[in-house]
Amino acid sequence: MPKDTFSVVEVNRKHGFARLRPEKGEGLLNAPLYPDEDSPAPKMQLREGDRVSGLRRGQSVAAVEWVTRAEPPYELVERMGELLAKLERWEVRIPSTAFDLAEHHWRESKEDPLHLELLAQLPTFFDLELVHPYEDASLLERLEAAMQPYLPGFQVQPLQGRAAFRLQPGGLEVAAGEGSREAPGTTFAPLLMRVNALLEDAGAPVRWVPTEEDWLLSPPGLAELLVLHGVIGPRPA
Repeated sequence: MPKDTFSVVEVNRKHGFARLRPEKGEGLLNAPLYPDEDSPAPKMQLREGDRVSGLRRGQSVAAVEWVTRAEPPYELVERMGELLAKLERWEVRIPSTAFDLAEHHWRESKEDPLHLELLAQLPTFFDLELVHPYEDASLLERLEAAMQPYLPGFQVQPLQGRAAFRLQPGGLEVAAGEGSREAPGTTFAPLLMRVNALLEDAGAPVRWVPTEEDWLLSPPGLAELLVLHGVIGPRPA
């Protein structure tokens, strides 16, 4: 069945849909915010000014694919270029152009190359792609391994029958926070705050920096740079 061509005239991120105007005919139709998941195209949101093709289904459009994409704001492309240059000074190299990063960022990509590269180069506390933190048997082992270059001999053990952890050397006990499956970060926040204090006392160059759903092991200056450019943000209250 031949597809029709449409222009994207409105994007509703809150409710996850876009409004399309047909290039032939009248009226507005609804489409998913992300084009066809089976398409080989990058998994990025529609934006106003895009031209797409798709199949009419009553008042909606299915099997949406891009014809042309609107370009991200020039200021964002410039900002991403500055970010790439600054990341190089931290020896973090991203094999993408400033335009590609800006487009993925602007369209809230599901496959953001900047995030993927940062995750590959900077350790995270959780392994959310594979397992929920409460079922992650290697979570504390990974924390111990990540700390060895900065806190040699560091160990952390959960205390049986108590919502707490014991840190070695020293035997310091740290109570766990009152987290939930929906917000597991709260459980581990006191632990990582204490680990950060130990890192500071040892003069280590890194800290566990909170992101939206996780923590990133990074020099504070690098983390501030990523926050400044909107790449990571503080954990929501």
